[in-house]
Amino acid sequence: MIKNYQTPPLEKKISELYQSHNIIEPSHLSIELLAKKFNVWIHYHNKKSKGIEVSNGVYSMFLDNRLSEESQRLEFFHELCHLLRHAGNQLLMPEQFTKAQEIEADRFIFYAAIPFFMIEKISLPSNRAEAIGYLSREFKVPLNFAKKRFEQIEDRIRQGLYLSTFKYISASEETLCESTEGSNNSTYGFGSETRIQAYYNWDGDCSRPEILIIEPPEGFDWDKPLDVEVDRNYESCDLPSHISREFATVLTGDLSIPSRRGYVTINLSRVAWRHGTAVSRLYLPMEAIEDAINF
Repeated sequence: MIKNYQTPPLEKKISELYQSHNIIEPSHLSIELLAKKFNVWIHYHNKKSKGIEVSNGVYSMFLDNRLSEESQRLEFFHELCHLLRHAGNQLLMPEQFTKAQEIEADRFIFYAAIPFFMIEKISLPSNRAEAIGYLSREFKVPLNFAKKRFEQIEDRIRQGLYLSTFKYISASEETLCESTEGSNNSTYGFGSETRIQAYYNWDGDCSRPEILIIEPPEGFDWDKPLDVEVDRNYESCDLPSHISREFATVLTGDLSIPSRRGYVTINLSRVAWRHGTAVSRLYLPMEAIEDAINF
């Protein structure tokens, strides 16, 4: 059953990161050891937990000493995600991305606190309640958190069983990843090489992405509108760790709905007015599309 577990991209990255630092057993997941591995200086105070980047690759984290040790552990993983993946000037980041980063940090906790690659090496009790209790004790997390992680794993295994039963679905995923880099990424006026990827909240509504990321091969023609197909299954990608001046977020006011069903039109001149013409990548939140449709 375990072999059918479907590993999301974020969890895969965490597993690779852990193993590259020889973090391979539950006993290696202590705050002290992980802080040492990732150059994080830990401080305890009676305020809300927070992490800051002191210099490139060196961090400080302030943990709330009013919390229990188990809760401090979860706070540590949440802040660790921000430090390792989201460090930078968050004040320059649109609300859509700060919200998405918080969602990612919440998901990071589950994968970092109870990594599946470690569970694979454990002989869990066959009784479900006993297995959850074992995970809580072994990984030193609250029982309700262990229960949620166990349920998450069950869902991923069921998903894997479904995909393995219908092999053509699994085969189509590989074809899809290849095709989205070519003809499936075509957008009106930009040819077949335009690259569009999608960021999914894998623990939320996986039926649609949260953000579409658009990157044409030779830059944008800022004098022309851009039609983007929004109902296609695009290749998934991780949330970017930071937003630079080369990136621009598309707002609801930048969009119009053409007669062409399943498409939205981006007014590139409006984007250029806000961000300039050095932008090489657009981020199109699905919320902006929905707002434009329902306006």
